[in-house]
Amino acid sequence: FTTLLYTIKFERTFRPLVDETSMTTPRYFFNWTTFKKSWEDVTVAHWLKYPNPFSNHVLSEDVVERRIEDGKLHTVRLITKKQRIPNSLMWFIPPKHQFCYVRETSVIDPVNQDFKVTTENLNCRFVSLVIETLRYRGVKMCETIMERRTRISAKIERIENYVYEKYCQNIEKTDKGMMCVLGLLEECKRHNIRGAPTSAVLH
Repeated sequence: FTTLLYTIKFERTFRPLVDETSMTTPRYFFNWTTFKKSWEDVTVAHWLKYPNPFSNHVLSEDVVERRIEDGKLHTVRLITKKQRIPNSLMWFIPPKHQFCYVRETSVIDPVNQDFKVTTENLNCRFVSLVIETLRYRGVKMCETIMERRTRISAKIERIENYVYEKYCQNIEKTDKGMMCVLGLLEECKRHNIRGAPTSAVLH
């Protein structure tokens, strides 16, 4: 997972083209969250988000590409998660899709304090496709707004409704995990601890 060559091969294997005409009408989710933290702290917290007590389903994360272009940091990460599918639908999922592989692409613009992150599942697209975009914008010295926009579609309406409802339920856990990491960073600052892995402190 740590080489671009493997990533290209991986995407060819798990990222077939999706026939949008055969998908249900997409459902959309929008919300905004305000963090009473600086944009720099929130940006760092995003990179250190895993592991945290609210993300036990996340198994690994790997940076597969990173470059600086026009003063902006572009990054591609591969995140592996446990597949959270109800037992009633597991028979429908081939063994090679028992894990969910997510591609995360992001662009950090430090001059304008703008951090945009887009994630999408690479496999199981024959079941559902979830594309989430987060945008962190610094608005004050100690205030950052996160805008979340998500598009969910599926082959079957029942599955789309299930994925949408589970996604809405998990948003609270996701934000709690982010707040947990932000609190950890605050503790590290208070005790002048630098470079401490989050896993070492959280577990």
